[in-house]
Amino acid sequence: MFKADPGWIEQQGFKTDAILNHQDIIPFVKSFLFRKNKITVFYLVFNILICIWLIYSMFISVYTNILTLGEAFTWFSWGCLIPFLLVPIHEGLHGIAYKGCGAKTVSYDVNWKQFYFMAIADKFVATRKSFMIVALTPFTIITLALLIPVLFPSTPSVDIMLITATFVHGSMCAGDFGLLSYFETNRNKEVITYDDRGEGLSYFFVRDKA
Repeated sequence: MFKADPGWIEQQGFKTDAILNHQDIIPFVKSFLFRKNKITVFYLVFNILICIWLIYSMFISVYTNILTLGEAFTWFSWGCLIPFLLVPIHEGLHGIAYKGCGAKTVSYDVNWKQFYFMAIADKFVATRKSFMIVALTPFTIITLALLIPVLFPSTPSVDIMLITATFVHGSMCAGDFGLLSYFETNRNKEVITYDDRGEGLSYFFVRDKA
């Protein structure tokens, strides 16, 4: 069991790899989101496929006169709104995943200037496995919840709305995938991380695998 103490962690053979201020995390996320690895390739392919599906659905609906172009864009607009309404659920799922992995307390924060939200498990030391569970839980559950209805008979307007919502929500998961890319970049090392709510910092430590 790891302790959320930099000195103790370094005594276990880890070295501090990064210390991030919670109000300035975007540059770190971007730097890893655009690195080529299986995490970023999956994320890119997923978004491209959903985008193609969306364009195809809108084109077919308009081309076959099921919807007018204006109606198609109206449902597209509703789809863009849904992910913003789902933010509390998204962050709540992060919190549930943290609790499931052993975190005792979970709190939430928002940066309105850069418009991103955070679930913070204060002093909970996450390993690669637990961090992946926490990061992927909202993406997986919400994506399935939005797309499964599309696989059953429904109206084209609802399909456009749900596929749009899937695409926008997926785009909003960039921070989660950027951090997962950090773990993947360091796949040959053991990585642990924890948040310090009081300091407003996230710590990342690495050590060579035994």
